[in-house]
Amino acid sequence: MTSSSFTPVGEQVGQFYDQLMGAFDASLYGPNIHVGFWDSQEDSTGLEEAANRLTDMMIERLQLRPGARVLDIGCGLGGPALRLAKVTGAEVVGVSVSLKQVEKANLLAEEAGLSGKVSFQHGDAMNLPFDDASFDAVWMLESVMQMPDRKAALTEAGRVLRPGGRLALTDNYERETISAERRPVIEGILKRYLTQSPASFEAYPAMLREAGLRCAEIVDVSENTTRQSVRRLGEALAENMAELAAKVDPEVFAKLKPADGENMEMPEVGYLIVTARRPEEA
Repeated sequence: MTSSSFTPVGEQVGQFYDQLMGAFDASLYGPNIHVGFWDSQEDSTGLEEAANRLTDMMIERLQLRPGARVLDIGCGLGGPALRLAKVTGAEVVGVSVSLKQVEKANLLAEEAGLSGKVSFQHGDAMNLPFDDASFDAVWMLESVMQMPDRKAALTEAGRVLRPGGRLALTDNYERETISAERRPVIEGILKRYLTQSPASFEAYPAMLREAGLRCAEIVDVSENTTRQSVRRLGEALAENMAELAAKVDPEVFAKLKPADGENMEMPEVGYLIVTARRPEEA
């Protein structure tokens, strides 16, 4: 962390996503707010299908048993939670700091005929409204980087996990050393999207341990995710800019839209899939 690092605040993040709901109505990723996974540069898979592919990879990592209860922290529009429930039959509870996301996600659950299996509620990841050891699995799909304290968020996720339960998450990390010249540029882009500084790959296992969890796997999937998404999303945005501009608050749109000639690529920032578990009690 540097003196210029940005610390997201839950209420601020919630308001940010409330203001962006118009853009999600025209979402290029479908009911998802996370990057996709492509097998190669030549893979022509569309944005929504690629996002679903990443969701499926996360589902596999949870290793769910029949009757499992899963918590989705930072549930977004609920697309991944609904997909998880359809694929596994699990009961899923999603939480978001955005009231409008919760409203939209519950509507999508009802439309999918899953409102008895999947529910969404307003809640803060730093103070979850659930009892200890009340979930068999937890995931945080591209949400932990928008929380004020990674370790505290992981500790809270571990608290609601049952012994032996699994946690799966995705996160940004500093893949290449960020130079003093580049750091203000990268911090500026991250702050624009209310995202904190990238994590450290090497420090992640220790951070999980301090949160009461045990690291099972950390995988760098940057080449298949963020590297591809920046380019492909940029192309799609260029084609749909007028529609997005019409559905988003002008002030918010102006803040998020890249300036002419601005390079939004951040090769120094990578993308991780992290899997951990809560140890069985002695």
